[in-house]
Amino acid sequence: IIHTNPAVSMPEADAVRTAIAGCDFVVVSDVTGATDTARLAHVLLPATAWAEKDGTVTNSDRTISRQRAVLPAPGQARPDWAILAAVGRRMGWQAAFDYRNPTEIFREFAALSGVAGTFGRDFDISGLSDLDEAGYATLAPTRWPVTSQRTGGRFFGDGAFYHPSGKARLLPLSSRALAAQTTPQHPFRLNTGRVRDHWHTMTRTGLSPRLSAHLAEPFAEIHPDDAARLDLARADLAELASPDGRAILRVRITDSVQPGQIFAPIHWTGETAPTGRIDALIAAATDPVSGQPESKAAVVDLRRMEAAWYGFAVSATPIRPDCAYWAVAPTKAGYRAELAGHETPADWEAEARRLFGLPAAQMISVLDAARGTARIALEQDGRLMAALFVAPTPVAIMRDHLSSLPGQAAGHVLTGRAPADLPDPGPVLCACFGVGINTLITAIESRGLLSVEAVGAALQAGSNCGSCRPEIAALLAAAQMREAAE
Repeated sequence: IIHTNPAVSMPEADAVRTAIAGCDFVVVSDVTGATDTARLAHVLLPATAWAEKDGTVTNSDRTISRQRAVLPAPGQARPDWAILAAVGRRMGWQAAFDYRNPTEIFREFAALSGVAGTFGRDFDISGLSDLDEAGYATLAPTRWPVTSQRTGGRFFGDGAFYHPSGKARLLPLSSRALAAQTTPQHPFRLNTGRVRDHWHTMTRTGLSPRLSAHLAEPFAEIHPDDAARLDLARADLAELASPDGRAILRVRITDSVQPGQIFAPIHWTGETAPTGRIDALIAAATDPVSGQPESKAAVVDLRRMEAAWYGFAVSATPIRPDCAYWAVAPTKAGYRAELAGHETPADWEAEARRLFGLPAAQMISVLDAARGTARIALEQDGRLMAALFVAPTPVAIMRDHLSSLPGQAAGHVLTGRAPADLPDPGPVLCACFGVGINTLITAIESRGLLSVEAVGAALQAGSNCGSCRPEIAALLAAAQMREAAE
């Protein structure tokens, strides 16, 4: 398994994970061992990452460009071609895999494309099959095909297509009913997708405190009417169940989804939120023509997770909780975690020491057994190492402020709030410049900002990558509605 994470990303992900775990011998080649799939490997081969690779990249416009490494390969990491060639040689094919560098592989690749070209295939770069080392090193961006007769240009301009008749084949397709149909047992349609700050299964973006600050845990968006009918409140945890799997997600009530519809992102994994693995709910139905998985058409039931306790934790060092629900995200000062469980530990102080791995740290705690609350801080050498906040309902504290405290002398940590003289920026909305929602709302109202551009000029928010501009526009619209109502 090379550079992919099928134990999370494939439909029926639980079945895929079980199948991989049942294999006699699993080899994973990747840039990290911290993935759901890599943890199932018998052999893990460390591969180079994108900025460490030397070779070519072909864009969707057919342009072949040289890619040159800008960083040295760390530790024992090797390029993909070197790993595969070494495996081939150890299998006994010494001559066939006796490559010394990417140039030799590219020349063979180009020559083989010429063979395919003689059979009428469109990809042919045989004109590059004689590149020497210097020519490959300085190869300029080139659009294929590259042959003795033609370089680049438009395809099909002469009306000929790559079929024996030379004609295009038009398929008379019509829409099909979705394989997954709602039932009384599974009345909701689940739509899966992405959030703006993360990529695939977060093996890279999940390491960024700035990107994780915007949305730190998996969630399910549900329409207000459905939430009211199911007695779900904001910040509740919901259990989603499909015919294929289960998940636990934080509830976000919004009219951006229609009644009967639920949206959930795909990114969280066993590394970041084990019960947030959304592809475990997706059936392995595929389109009969294209083979595309029907990954946006699951049906689910949804109900509140009846938790005995909810928690929030911050830590200067990595943590891996052990409870019914948890989601961990990196921060600039360490890590933050959302927690919930079905059974309440008998001793929260002992549980905090176990969770954070700090058996000898100095402890400060405020426990209220009657109310079911606990606030615990662990310090070493006058510096906050970790803190845990527990309540019978979702914990109401200043999460972003608390996430900045590990490593500091934070005497006020157990209040769960920022000091009165320290403004609360609120959850980060602009990841590029770390601008919080409260900061934006205050600036919009106090400075009379009327446009996204004005917000950008005043706070920089939305002026870089632009991905937060729609959310800034929504804040502006809400502020204008409040002003009109007044």
